Amino acid sequence: MTKFIIKKFIPDYENVKNAVVRERYGIVAGTVGIICNIFLFLVKLSIGLITSSISIAADAVNNLSDALSSVISLFGFKLANKAPDETHPFGYGRTEYLAGLLVAFFIGVVGLEFAKSSIDRILNPEAVLFSPVLLLILAISILVKLWMGIFNKELGTRINSTVLLATMQDSINDVITTSVVVVGMIASRFTSLPVDGYIGLIVAIFILYSGIGIAKDTLSPLIGQAADPDIAKNIENIVLNFDGVVGVHDLIIHNYGAGKSLASIHAEVPDTANFVQIHEVIDEAEKAVWKETGVFLVIHMDPVAIDNEHVNEIKKVTLSVLNEIDGRLTMHDFRIVDGERNINIIFDVVAPFEYQKSKAEELIKNIRSGLKNRDKRYNAIITLDHQM
Repeated sequence: MTKFIIKKFIPDYENVKNAVVRERYGIVAGTVGIICNIFLFLVKLSIGLITSSISIAADAVNNLSDALSSVISLFGFKLANKAPDETHPFGYGRTEYLAGLLVAFFIGVVGLEFAKSSIDRILNPEAVLFSPVLLLILAISILVKLWMGIFNKELGTRINSTVLLATMQDSINDVITTSVVVVGMIASRFTSLPVDGYIGLIVAIFILYSGIGIAKDTLSPLIGQAADPDIAKNIENIVLNFDGVVGVHDLIIHNYGAGKSLASIHAEVPDTANFVQIHEVIDEAEKAVWKETGVFLVIHMDPVAIDNEHVNEIKKVTLSVLNEIDGRLTMHDFRIVDGERNINIIFDVVAPFEYQKSKAEELIKNIRSGLKNRDKRYNAIITLDHQM
């Protein structure tokens, strides 16, 4: 069914890097979500009113909030594909994340309201009607939500959408909560305890949990999460494959929405290279990264000495010191300023994020001490960077 819908309603569906195709995926997912969730809302609300079940009513309104979430994500995808303009030169891609955050807010509100209603039902119990027909309808609801979870996972994975993957998780949570509601209905036949209220409270907790999870997933790229390691490594390898580039460092990737990233990187080039020729190489590298990854890359050139035996020997000694302290340490922008009594060694050290404050100061102190032990003339001037 999922593949049929994709092929039927998404022209050129395999070209997922295309903004128009990606928008179409979002529209189809949103439309399917609206139709399915409104259907489930009407069915469950009817059951809840007939049986006076607060847990089923809670589950019904949860489906209504899911329908609203689908509306929000649909408009989010539409706005995310809006062309760049003077006020937003990098486009509106991040509105997809804002849509996800708004979805999380509505889910949280629903969860809080039904937690309150469930507690009230616990304190003021009411009888819940039981019927095999009602159980059958709820079972159908579980199957629908399970299919929706699979559907959103397929679409979300294809276009790498945090919103659709969050919707998938929300659907799976709904499968769990509806299953719990069924258990509550059955249990109510064998006890006078307000099982319905307790089950409703569990449903509310699942709803809140889902909202918090979606909020975390959508806030992370808005705040500025680390780049995907595979994408970062791919960009570095593409640049390193060009003749004249002997090293890369300080790769920073800025996310302006799924499939809309800008990046900068420092490329080390021989200090003896022809400026015009190496500039052409850098231009070609930027174009290659854009073509292969869809990331708009700006490269800063760092000239380094590669044929100077004296510099290479000191660099080898410095790398040895770093490796003795922590095998994860790397360095770049290495250069020296010679003197008769002092040799200034200037370089940047790239360390894991655990090296903060006092630990960072201790690291720099140990590097300087290690170099002094190799040669008293060595005076290390160190800038500490962290792995991005």
